[in-house]
Amino acid sequence: MQLTRNLNPELVLYLLVLWLITLTGCNGNGIPNIPQPSELAQQGFASPGIPRITAEELKIMYENKEPVVLLDVRPRSQYLTGYIPGARNIPGDLWEEESSFSVIAALPDDRLIITYCDCMDDGESAIAAERLMAFGYDNVRILWKGIYHWQDIGGEVRE
Repeated sequence: MQLTRNLNPELVLYLLVLWLITLTGCNGNGIPNIPQPSELAQQGFASPGIPRITAEELKIMYENKEPVVLLDVRPRSQYLTGYIPGARNIPGDLWEEESSFSVIAALPDDRLIITYCDCMDDGESAIAAERLMAFGYDNVRILWKGIYHWQDIGGEVRE
């Protein structure tokens, strides 16, 4: 027990903190841990820190043929009933699975990424946007009021 009396408490605390940071930074497979969605997003409200884009703004981008990545985060069955042209479907429940990490990591990082769902409060879109930001994407937006707002302004929907 002589060893424990001679240890510097500040050094022990420092090493403990360093160890905890190491544990939380990686899941053991070399894949970074994805932070849990914010409390607001879990309650179904979009996170205030993630910028929004309106359907009108998106429509102008489409008309100008601006390069964007559009992610529909609704379940596959809903996606198949109608989606915004060019949208890729990565359902919200897949954002937790390791199998989807390669799909997410393959998204281009030099384009604006817009997430959308069919929630009037943008909850699922916010979770997806937060996850994208955790993966290092910084040019991420949420389509305000999702596909409903897009349809309200006469935006094209494909089946």
